[in-house]
Amino acid sequence: MLRIIQGELYRIRKNRLFFICLLLSTFFMFAYALTFHYDTVKAAGPQGNIPSLNGFSEFLFSDYSLLIPITIFQLVYSTEDYQKGVHEVLFAKGISRIDFFFGKLFALWTALIFYLIFSFFMAYIFIFLIWIKQPYIEVSFIKIIGYLVLQILCFVGYSSFLWLLSCLIPYRNIVLVVVFFLLGTLYLYLTRISGALDLEYSFYKYWIVGLSDEMGIDVYMNQLPTILITDAIYIFFPVGAAYWIFQKANLRKHESR
Repeated sequence: MLRIIQGELYRIRKNRLFFICLLLSTFFMFAYALTFHYDTVKAAGPQGNIPSLNGFSEFLFSDYSLLIPITIFQLVYSTEDYQKGVHEVLFAKGISRIDFFFGKLFALWTALIFYLIFSFFMAYIFIFLIWIKQPYIEVSFIKIIGYLVLQILCFVGYSSFLWLLSCLIPYRNIVLVVVFFLLGTLYLYLTRISGALDLEYSFYKYWIVGLSDEMGIDVYMNQLPTILITDAIYIFFPVGAAYWIFQKANLRKHESR
């Protein structure tokens, strides 16, 4: 499995689409910094509250801009193996399905974590540059770091869901349309349904993507057990279902038993 992980990470490092996604993320982070600065500093005026990095950290997850680049990359990268017949070549060399499945999945998670850390780094670089003349900023670094770690786990859960869809629908164009249709539907309707029904355990509030918008830095510690349990479900259930589908799929002619 280690060889698969190393090989997949090398492929990702050489993949131009991944670097395009990093450039898109950089652009989005710059736009976030400018927007947050305008909304919280300029709009508040001289008598407004001192801008806080806590607020900026929450603002980073206010929409789907972080999701779009990594969603496109993972779906394209995951379905590429089906189109090129990579499975058959590796199976013919004695690579087992379980090694290939989890090796590629762990490599994708590693790339996802790098993508997020890079995005967070660029976001805070931009906001510090913009706030260079405003040194009196309330900062809680421990809470921010914990908050970002939880968000990374949420994205891992989302990545697991994409992995399941890639195994279920191994066709690039179709799975892209399905995923973005689901994202649009959830964004436009489920938020309003949850609000209208005043659900205590809102599906959107604790959905992996929606969690980014609903989880506040000041209160996430109180919600930690619920968040971790929900996140674990969104990681382990899709991975288990995807592995079952992957085991049943007809992917080889020369797979060694």
